[in-house]
Amino acid sequence: MFKDSYKNAMMIYVVQMVLIVILVNNNFMKSLDVFQPKNQELFRIFIGILIFILNGFSIFVLRELYAKNKEERQFLINSIRFKYIEEQNRIYRQNHHDIKNHLIIISELVKEKRYSELENYLSSYIEEIDKNLVTINTGVNEIDILLYSKISNAKSKDIEVDFKCDTQIQCSKKHVLNLVSVLGNLIDNAIEACDEMEKDKYIIIEMKEDPIDYIFHIKNRYNFQTNVKPSIFFEEGFSTKEGRGRGEGLYIVRNIVEKYRGKIEVQTDEGYFDVIVEIPKFSLEGD
Repeated sequence: MFKDSYKNAMMIYVVQMVLIVILVNNNFMKSLDVFQPKNQELFRIFIGILIFILNGFSIFVLRELYAKNKEERQFLINSIRFKYIEEQNRIYRQNHHDIKNHLIIISELVKEKRYSELENYLSSYIEEIDKNLVTINTGVNEIDILLYSKISNAKSKDIEVDFKCDTQIQCSKKHVLNLVSVLGNLIDNAIEACDEMEKDKYIIIEMKEDPIDYIFHIKNRYNFQTNVKPSIFFEEGFSTKEGRGRGEGLYIVRNIVEKYRGKIEVQTDEGYFDVIVEIPKFSLEGD
């Protein structure tokens, strides 16, 4: 019965509207004695019962739509978590292999009593660990997972990432996916732009707040040469790259930001693509 809930909901709505129009038209034409059934009371009772039944069906269909929407949201959250687990597993396997190799080298240096080389090697190893260590705590688990995955992905492409978070985001569960979509699209664009560069691969991700807004700042190097007005980047379908299905990222970001009564600014000076998004706190914290 609920194989296609959206189709069923629209069909029930249309039938209800048709019946209501028939009923209203019948009452309107009554004074003119036009298009009147022989038994007015029976006709109205019949139409009323049909509308009542359709309203009853509407309750079940709307409940099904709500359940499907809830399942879809949970699926998106689970997909983010799965990517995080997958990334953690990849890092674990990589580190397991690396640590084994490092221990072999350290062991050999100790056996040969080459302590000066051992000290230098350990210093380099610790420096490399500190370089790749990322601590993320934004206040929203889904955002932490997203950022960890994206930053790890960027580093795997030899892109330097400078991440800084000076706020604890208070975000209602119903708004988390939209915030994930905004940050995910912006960071994906930054990674893709840097990945096409031969050198100076660099991304800045900053999160902070003022008394009114949460402020998200994504800045990256890019080599797009054509002069384009910043507003053009937000138009649907616009892209600096060829290929079908491109040019949707910033368009989606703009629509979500506008939905929350925020603002988004882009600057493209001196070989940088610089995006600042401001979203009012009350928009994310409210139900």
